[in-house]
Formats: sequence, structure tokens, C-alpha cells
Amino acid sequence: MVTILLRTVIIYVTLLIVMRLMGKRQIGELELSDLVTTFLISEIASLPITDTDIPILYAVIPMITLLAFEVFSSWFLSRFSIFKGLFSTRPATLIYNGKVNRREMLRARLSADELIGELRQKGISDISTVKYAILEQNGRLSVIQSSDFTPLCANDMNIAVKENGTDHIIISNGALDEHGMSLLELTEKDVEHILSSRRLKLKEIYLMLIDDGRNVKIFTKKE
Repeated sequence: MVTILLRTVIIYVTLLIVMRLMGKRQIGELELSDLVTTFLISEIASLPITDTDIPILYAVIPMITLLAFEVFSSWFLSRFSIFKGLFSTRPATLIYNGKVNRREMLRARLSADELIGELRQKGISDISTVKYAILEQNGRLSVIQSSDFTPLCANDMNIAVKENGTDHIIISNGALDEHGMSLLELTEKDVEHILSSRRLKLKEIYLMLIDDGRNVKIFTKKE
């Protein structure tokens, strides 16, 4: 029992390291070569856990080999893009100027119902308003509407808008978040000053957010 537990922990840690080095993409965003590598690694990792007669190195060495091959192939294909088509698919333009490309639909083995369904999920009910619908390498559909049907933005109306960027976590459950503080170049004294100006203490804060425009949002544990 202890042996199985130790083998499981070793394989788990090795998998974490291997998948971390492969990158942060989700399964739905993996290209064909990444997906095959992920499936192979999962199968190899399970063997020494279910069969204790198999040496654990028989799983670790193939996983490291697959990782090395994946890293090398990514580097190679980035340098010699002519070979990229051998290992991954190319983006396919399914709609152009409101017209469906039947040939690309057949190549992608995508039905009209599936295409219409994807467009509906993006809030588009009229194909004629679509300038481009591109099936990306990760299997997701990118849709660009014609300029006549895109919403007005501040730039179109010559309105100057202050850019506040995104919120960064500064305090989470009473503890300082060093990553968020470093992004905004805040020191611990800066945070203390903000809290003291609001008569609050660090331990009272559930969540404190500050965006790129230095706008502060604070949620206390009482709230």
C-alpha cells in the first residue's frame, strides 16, 4: 500500500513538472501534436501505478523523452514553418464576406448546423453580417463581423476615454499579494497608507483590488 502511494506521488509530481514545462494552454486549446503528447503521457503515467512490477523509471524516462521531443519540435517548427503543416492543421476560413466556403467546411468535417450553432453562441444570428469566420488550429471559431455591424466605440466618436486596464489582487483574505503589488509597483507602506486612509486594517480585508488607473476596490470580511 505504501509502495503504491509513493509511486503515485512520484508520478504525480513528475506529471506536474512535465505539463508545467509544456505550457499553460487548456486541453481545448491544444494543437494536434500537443494533444497526442498529452494522451501518451497520461497513458504512460498510469502504468507503474496500476502495475507495481513495472519500474517507475519506465514511466519517468518516456515522459521526459516526450517533453524533450515536444520542446524540440516547437522550436524546429518555429524556425522552419514549411514543415508545420505536417504536425498541425492550418486555420480554415469557413465564411468570407457573408458566404460559406463549402470546400473548407468539408475539409474541417463541420456541418452547417454546427457552424450556425457556433455563431449563435457568439451572439450572431445573420451570416451575411460576418466578414470572416475562421476555424483556428485549436479547434475554436474566430468570428469578425463586417464593419457596418460592429458596435460603435469611443474612438469612432472621437471621445477620449481614460484607460483603467484590469484589476489586480493586492489583498486576498487578509494577506498581501506580492505578485499584484509588484505589477503596480506598490510597497507594503503604500498599501498600509491606503487602508489607514479608510480606517481599515489588513486582517479585516477579504479582497482588495487596484486597477491600472489606480482605482481601489475593497471588500471587507464583514461584507
